[in-house]
Amino acid sequence: MGLELKVARIRLGLYLYEVARMVGITPARLSQFEGGHRKPPPDLEEKLWAILGLPAKKQNEDEQKS
Repeated sequence: MGLELKVARIRLGLYLYEVARMVGITPARLSQFEGGHRKPPPDLEEKLWAILGLPAKKQNEDEQKS
């Protein structure tokens, strides 16, 4: 999930601090999510997917493959 978040953010031309501000967290926390060190709570995860234009369904499919 983390790398996909980062790639989507970069493709949109958004900086880490911009996305973090949009969802109400610190850039450091978002960096932890993108690096795969932490998993965001479900409500925050949905906000991130929505902002980055990725369907939450895709993320759920990826979890089932693991």
